[in-house]
Parts: sequence; structure tokens; C-alpha cells
Amino acid sequence: MDTQKTRRAPFAALRRGTAMPVAAQVLIAGTLFSRLGDTLASLGLVLHAADRDIRFGVTEVMLAELIPTVLAAPLIGSVVDRFSARAVCLWALLAQSLSLGAATVVGGFHVRVALIALSALAGVASVAAGFKMLPAVAGDRHTGRANSLLTAGLSVAGLIGPPLAGFLNSQWGTGVLLAVDAGSFLVLAGCTMLAVPSSVDVAIGRRPATRLADGYRALRDAPVVGTLMPALAAAMLATSIENVAGVFYLRDVVNGNDTVFGLFLATWALGSVPGALLAGRVDWADRHTLLILGGIAGMGLGLLLTGLIPVAAVIFPLFLIAGFGNGACNVGLRNAVHSRVPAEVHGSAWACFQALSRSCIGLGFLLGTPNSLVSSQGQVIVSGVIPLVAIAWAALVTVRRGEHTVTETSA
Repeated sequence: MDTQKTRRAPFAALRRGTAMPVAAQVLIAGTLFSRLGDTLASLGLVLHAADRDIRFGVTEVMLAELIPTVLAAPLIGSVVDRFSARAVCLWALLAQSLSLGAATVVGGFHVRVALIALSALAGVASVAAGFKMLPAVAGDRHTGRANSLLTAGLSVAGLIGPPLAGFLNSQWGTGVLLAVDAGSFLVLAGCTMLAVPSSVDVAIGRRPATRLADGYRALRDAPVVGTLMPALAAAMLATSIENVAGVFYLRDVVNGNDTVFGLFLATWALGSVPGALLAGRVDWADRHTLLILGGIAGMGLGLLLTGLIPVAAVIFPLFLIAGFGNGACNVGLRNAVHSRVPAEVHGSAWACFQALSRSCIGLGFLLGTPNSLVSSQGQVIVSGVIPLVAIAWAALVTVRRGEHTVTETSA
């Protein structure tokens, strides 16, 4: 069978032009709507725990979304690679919708959290399968641009999700937020069925047998990706430290003004949108090393100077720079995995990356928790130093191995 012809079957006439294929746009739009629903559900439970003064309720929600996925990601990723990515995605989305639907009608907080954890497990499969399917619907020519639009859209969803969740929760309660999330998975399932007809399943790639470590091995052995993975881990750890310590530090900087503090958070997300869009340009999309290291450098420098200069007017542009780097780095990583990791293990690789990222995030939350040894300002400064040291080491290793941007442009 001509897999390339099969792979380009949907909306083939539109792919001959320079515009993004309609199939890819549909899949991206559904993904963004679903991610917005996830934000509403998670924050809804957090707000519910805070309103009811449930002891350790916020921590319980975070751990429910973190621990199960870290432990099960390798197994889930192997399922995505062994079977049809389209079928796995649709079944996973159905499981997520049913879990959130059940959480809508039950009343107990802890039962709802357990159902959120179940949805998060299924979410590893749907996200990994979506990552695997994107090149099949976008085509090799447009995959970089698709990753750029998806990353920028996720930043916008993260920007509007929190205030929207707060408003909806105050008006109709947590149950409505959970119901919206349940519906968003059905919307994404419909988009997936439209954008990825069953005829493309063969071209997506399957492995007759998989091992749980395949995803980690694929990330480790892939050119560029394996070399830069420690620096990426350092960046995720650092931003997570700042996410916690920064709450206390930045509120001190603005004298407890919650409005200005909220603007700080929005500024980071705003900066990530142009960073992601720039990284999707044709002349930048293949420069994986430059995008990743440059993005991490922007985050590290922004966080370091934020800690060193406690002046609100200065921190705003610093957060724009850090956010810009964050967006560029995310696109560079997605493009690197898509092009450097074999297609037959894309599901395992992306699932394992989810496990690695959530592990770094969880550790960062712990390290960023206020303590008597290091002030919140000191923790923010440390969060800036960590990625800068990591990229200096990564750049040295990259030069020694010859994995520089010049070789990437011909890959």
C-alpha cells in the first residue's frame, strides 16, 4: 500500500497549496477546546476545595493529576504505538468524557478527585495519540506550523481559562465546569473522527510488539532531543519552583495587589504566543537546537532578573521575554520529537515525556514551597540560575557532538 498517498488522503486537494490543511485546523481547534475544558475542571475542583476549606484539598487535586500519569505513562504510550492511534484516541476521549460526566453528578469531593485522576490517565493516551496523528493530517510540510499554532493556542487557553473558571464557578458551581469538560472531550472526539478518517491508520505506524522503556529510549537516543532533555528538565523544574515561590515573592513586590499579580501571570502567557508563532515560521521550524536552547535561555534570564530586580515595572517585560522563550522552546521540542524520533514510537515517546515533565513539575512545586532556609526571592533567583547552567552544559555537549543548527537545516 502507498502509505504516503494514504497519509495525505483527507482534504488532499487543499494540501497542494501553502495553507494549513483543513484537517489539521480541525484537529487543533478540537484540542484547544478540550484543553480549555481541562483547565475549567481542574480549577473548579481547586476553587471548590478552597471554598469548602477542605484540608489538603488543593494538594489532593494536583497529586491526582500527577502521580497516576507519571506511573502509567510508559504502559499507556506502548498501547498507543501498538494499536491504531486514531482508535486509541477515540476510546480514551470517551473514557475521559464518561469520567467527567460521572464527576458531574456525584457529590463527594474525594470521589470527584478520583474520577479526575481516571480522566488524567486516559488523557495521557489521548494526548500521545494526538501527537502521533498530527503529522498524518498536517503533512510533513505543515507539521512545524501546526505545532506552532497548537502551542500558541494552548497559551491563549491557559490565559483565558483561569478567569473564566472563576466566573463560571461563582455563577453555577463546580458541577457545571466538570460538565463543560466532559462535553469538550466529545467535541474533540468529533473533530478527530472528521480530521483523521480510518483510512489513514496504517500510515500512522504501529509496532507489533513494544516494551515499556521504548519511549524513554527513543527520547534518549534521538539526535538533539536526547542531548537537550536534561536542559528541558531543568527548565521545567525551574519554572515550577517559580510558580510556587513567585506567588509569595511577586505579591510582596506589588504589596499584595491581586490585580497586578494576575497581570504578571497573564504577561507570561501573552509572551508565549508570539514566541510560539515565530518558531513556526518556515525558516525557523527546523532549527530545533536554537529554539530549545534559546527558549530556555529566555526563561532562565527572565526568572533570574525577576529575582534580582524586585520592581514591578521591570518584571513585566521580563515575564514577556520569559514567556516568549517558553513558547519558542515548546514548539522546538514538539518539532524535534516529530522529526527526530521514529514515527512508530511517537506515542510512547510523548507519553514518557509527559511523565518526565510532570515529575519535574511535582519536584519543582515541592522545592518552591516556602521554607526557613531560602527566602521566596532567593528561590526565584535559583529558578533562574538552574536553566542557565543547564543550557551552558547542553551547548557544550551539543558542540562536541556536532548537533548544531547548521546540520539541522539540512535534516
